[in-house]
Amino acid sequence: MHDLHCKNADEMHSLVLAKRVHELKDTQKGVDLMCHEMEKIYSEGMESGEKRGIEKGELKAKKETALSMAEEGMDIKMIARLVKVNEKDVQKWIDESLCVTK
Repeated sequence: MHDLHCKNADEMHSLVLAKRVHELKDTQKGVDLMCHEMEKIYSEGMESGEKRGIEKGELKAKKETALSMAEEGMDIKMIARLVKVNEKDVQKWIDESLCVTK
């Protein structure tokens, strides 16, 4: 579990995981790959929002509101109902937020 919270490959215990993290974070090829993947994830999110008739700014506001509610300990079902988005989207936003903060 320790390795999953490390930002620096040098602090990891697993040599296999440390090697892969180093490849993704410290080489140009890895950085390019991660940028491409993040752009793809972002585009998919924008596309799914557009399919539901949600504008870019509106989706961002909904996400920020949902994350604030989650920080206050509110239930995901209630957040989704109040913000008027899918429960899966709320869970995804929370997971992404946790991933970024660790």
